[in-house]
Amino acid sequence: MNQQHLHPHLTPDEIELWAQGLLGAAGALHLAECRECLVRAEQERTLVRDLAQLPRFGPEFGFIERVMAHVRVPTPSGDFRA
Repeated sequence: MNQQHLHPHLTPDEIELWAQGLLGAAGALHLAECRECLVRAEQERTLVRDLAQLPRFGPEFGFIERVMAHVRVPTPSGDFRA
């Protein structure tokens, strides 16, 4: 039986836990032994770090008002019968 069947690769959720420092001992041991999972985990950590460094921005002042000025909300016709 090969080692992959004994220790299946980490799931994306487990890799996320690792990136947050919350992965349990069994998962950490697997990362120490499985180059493929370690590479995937490090790529994930790099991606998250890079995304966190992107500038944060919000809509400019008046954006909501300009959008809502073009939204048409239908009104009831008043022809409802019970």
